[in-house]
Amino acid sequence: MSIPALEKIQAIQDKANKEIELLKSEAISEIAKKLSEAKSVVADLQRQYEELTGKTVSGDKVLSVRKRLSTSEKTALASKVLEIIKSAKDGIKMGDIVTKAGESIAAVRDAVKQAPGVTTTGNKASTLYFAK
Repeated sequence: MSIPALEKIQAIQDKANKEIELLKSEAISEIAKKLSEAKSVVADLQRQYEELTGKTVSGDKVLSVRKRLSTSEKTALASKVLEIIKSAKDGIKMGDIVTKAGESIAAVRDAVKQAPGVTTTGNKASTLYFAK
């Protein structure tokens, strides 16, 4: 007895549907992998943009986590600031000290106060720092 044509069609259709479902699931997993890789690339680019500009891609200011210096870091910064001031024979402005020290303005200001033998001339923005 032979299988009727309708049953053959149904069997072929079922087999094709199973293969289609398998291929769909493979395609979905490939797309999900590519999407994950693309998201990590975008996140890395956004992080680089934020580091360079200090703003998010949408233009908002980046919220930075305040870094506190340890006692040893504060003393190291004070000696570094003193060396920066000593290297400037004609005096140096606070902004230049901050740039060379690579720390926050507040941390550098406190380090200048701790550094022995630092004198100043001028007022406010025109203040120059000298070391004895």
